[in-house]
Amino acid sequence: MIKKLLAIAIVFSLSAATMMAQTFEFRYHGQSLAEGTTVTIAAEEDEWGFGEMACYTNPSSDPGNGLILKLLTGNTAQGSATITINENNFNPQRILWCMGGNCMPFGSNTSITKAFTVEDGICMVQFDAENIQSEGHLLATLTATIGGETHTVKIKFTNGDQGEEPVAGDVNGDGYVTSADVTAIYDVLLGTDMTFEAAADVNGDGYVTSADVTAVYDILLGI
Repeated sequence: MIKKLLAIAIVFSLSAATMMAQTFEFRYHGQSLAEGTTVTIAAEEDEWGFGEMACYTNPSSDPGNGLILKLLTGNTAQGSATITINENNFNPQRILWCMGGNCMPFGSNTSITKAFTVEDGICMVQFDAENIQSEGHLLATLTATIGGETHTVKIKFTNGDQGEEPVAGDVNGDGYVTSADVTAIYDVLLGTDMTFEAAADVNGDGYVTSADVTAVYDILLGI
């Protein structure tokens, strides 16, 4: 009887662990995002070069470059999501949400809920703020649900100097410190990509060396 109860308990524990396994996550620049992480995206000129300013969660054709929802099991899924604008003081002329289907303009709304489809394992989060009228920022919260699982990410679009202190160790300027910042330093050291050369001097000694890599790792480890 005891063995039978023990076997039932083990099966129940394994079933519970399976039920609790995470099936999707948000990623930015290929990096997994912790729950509630804020992704900071700076404004840039639009692709036609007319001088209008725009923010895109994915400014290139590479799906891994921007903000995506990534399935960890399977390749297709149906879900629902709500995106809410929490702050908006840079007054974009138009705000669109194109995640997993047709683009939807916000208009006078501050929140939109819609169904979305994940295909080939990913769904691009195409939330665009176009023709920004002033310096400032826009902060939005995106919550996605697939089955009974829900995850949240925050998107902060910025235009101009916000008067905020830069994040120590954030070499690539995405608003947080990850292994991608180490990669950015190595790119500078190897001369393959000098985009973040100025920010790569993490320890502030005037040079980009392996010591800057160590400085980022110290930040990641909380040293």
